[in-house]
Amino acid sequence: MPESAQPEVAQPDTTGQVARRQFLAGVGAAAVALPVGLGGARPAAGPGPASVGGPPPVPASPFPAVPSAATTAAEDRRQMLWQLGLTQPTLPAKAADPNAPPNAFPRNPANPDGNWTDPVGHTVERGAFGQWITYDSDAGAAGGAQAPFGDYGPLSAPRYTDIELLTTRDGTPVRTPEQWWLTRRPEILRDVQDHLYGRIPDRDRWPAVDWTTGPATTGSANGFGYTDRTITGVIDTSGYPQVRNAPTIQAILRTPLGRAGEPVPVIITFGSAASAWPFTAPFGYAVCGFNPAPLQPDSGGANMSSFIIGLINKGNWRSPRDWGALAAWSWGISRLIDWFETEPSVDATRIGAQGHSRFGKATLVAAAYDERIGAAYPSCGGALGTSWARRSWGENLEFVCGSDSEYHWVAGNTMRYAGELHPGSYWPRKVEHLPVDVHSVLALIAPRVVLTNGGTDTPPGFGDAWQDPRGMYLAGAVASQVWTTLGWPGQVIPAGTEFTSGPTESVGGTPPIGATFIDGTVGWRRHAEGHTPTADWPTFMRLTARHFDGHRPVVAPAQHFVLGHGPANVVGTVQASDPDGGTPANWQITGGTGAGRFSINRDSGRITIPHPQQLDLAHRSRYTLTVVADDRKLTSRPATVTIAVPDLVNICHHGRTVAVPKAEAATHLRHGDPIGQFSR
Repeated sequence: MPESAQPEVAQPDTTGQVARRQFLAGVGAAAVALPVGLGGARPAAGPGPASVGGPPPVPASPFPAVPSAATTAAEDRRQMLWQLGLTQPTLPAKAADPNAPPNAFPRNPANPDGNWTDPVGHTVERGAFGQWITYDSDAGAAGGAQAPFGDYGPLSAPRYTDIELLTTRDGTPVRTPEQWWLTRRPEILRDVQDHLYGRIPDRDRWPAVDWTTGPATTGSANGFGYTDRTITGVIDTSGYPQVRNAPTIQAILRTPLGRAGEPVPVIITFGSAASAWPFTAPFGYAVCGFNPAPLQPDSGGANMSSFIIGLINKGNWRSPRDWGALAAWSWGISRLIDWFETEPSVDATRIGAQGHSRFGKATLVAAAYDERIGAAYPSCGGALGTSWARRSWGENLEFVCGSDSEYHWVAGNTMRYAGELHPGSYWPRKVEHLPVDVHSVLALIAPRVVLTNGGTDTPPGFGDAWQDPRGMYLAGAVASQVWTTLGWPGQVIPAGTEFTSGPTESVGGTPPIGATFIDGTVGWRRHAEGHTPTADWPTFMRLTARHFDGHRPVVAPAQHFVLGHGPANVVGTVQASDPDGGTPANWQITGGTGAGRFSINRDSGRITIPHPQQLDLAHRSRYTLTVVADDRKLTSRPATVTIAVPDLVNICHHGRTVAVPKAEAATHLRHGDPIGQFSR
């Protein structure tokens, strides 16, 4: 069947991404003085009686008890502000705003409260919390609209306080992979969920998904034959049958005919499988075109109490930590991966994800939340995606969470970081208190493959200036320290590389336009074509193929050791194999009840006991360790190793091996005797 005749699920409409910047409905709408709620907890529905001398009553909600089909985006966003106890500022007319960028002016002089621009055609706008979009060009007044105090981002002066990726909350430096996996990464993941994208509901609240596949159809495009199948995940609504719109997961899987009968890597893309096929087909990879709209539409208002968010939330208003659309879309990607793990035509150990613009943000979230995604291409993700919330260049956090057409992407808590940090002082902003930023989100993907990218401002005002190319470059540059800690090269930009400059460039610029930087695991490319993913698809595929053209090492399952059966303070050596004939190495402990008590040699996989006195022998019958290894291309899936604590434990005491009850062994360990068998 020719490609033109192939059935295709309706795909996300990306044409509105330019219209979005022409500009967004609801931005700058008249602020409403909202009643003050109680610090982030959902206020009670009514005031209730006040006890003598007790706290003041909670004011009655000015909103319906539950949202309805008539709930607008503006009302839904204001209800969240009420939950947070926040009041949006009343802003002056734009022309009278003392904080307006000095190098900006109304696009239409007859409409001074409409969209603004600057001498090079950038889109300039003011968010609902009062922050303007600026472009701090190194050409000064001849260039972009100026943020009077610089961009406030990383490497700038002045700037917001740096968020250290490799320092724990209590100030402990992170120097080993185990410290990253066991302490720092969980801290960052919690903050990313709580303050940016929201928490995906606990697994026990998930509805069941019943998968069906349509008939296989074949065709040829770009010189490669393929088989197409429509995949539909019907989501069980019995937990809340009143949901107004039953969510579904819809996708089209296109697999290469030339590799029929063997499992192949698959790239999940937000959009059409046919559009991505020209890039995946030469590598023999499958592509899965995911349509997120039937799962959760790209809009707020009534939709936030319907579809998958409303189904699991049983039609209620979102609370401040609840997931937004980006996390909901990522949940859909993860459920597709669940299905892939049962599908013989694809290799579920080699899965990539790609999306552009708002779907670039969603791709970043999906890869951060689901470690099964081995390669990610979050194209031109911009603010609250692959650029910085704490950087004033192009779209910013306040614009996203304050816009009636974008607030639904993220958690309600994000609005806590909008507005002036000190009342009456425009700079700095409350985003100073945001505990994580894009480098934190990107670091959650380490040590997997990721390509960040950006374009030029082509056409002026409607290209990629809005997404902040330098910010997207800096995301990979700053996050790369985590890849290094885990034993992988991060972003590699050769010394002496000449960075861009000029009237349309951020101060500091980016590596040169049109050059490809994929020597590390964190790739970067900036194209000249504007706001598009197409130009950098080949780069992503080359970077991904360097890793996916091999197979993951496999840690032998169910490995079991007995404490004290090895040499002094040695448990044993974990075994793994590489289907490609290599030798797995870079061993790391990523979890388990024995994490922090045992160490693993990164080259050999040998487990040792660095501080035997820290073992709880009296109360433990076993310890577990979650371990991984890699072959410098791919990391194995995590595997669990068991270390049994026998009733009689071998101890090295005065030059001989003695077997003592484990409670007594603890005393020997406190006195410095090694655990294990004595050997001369």
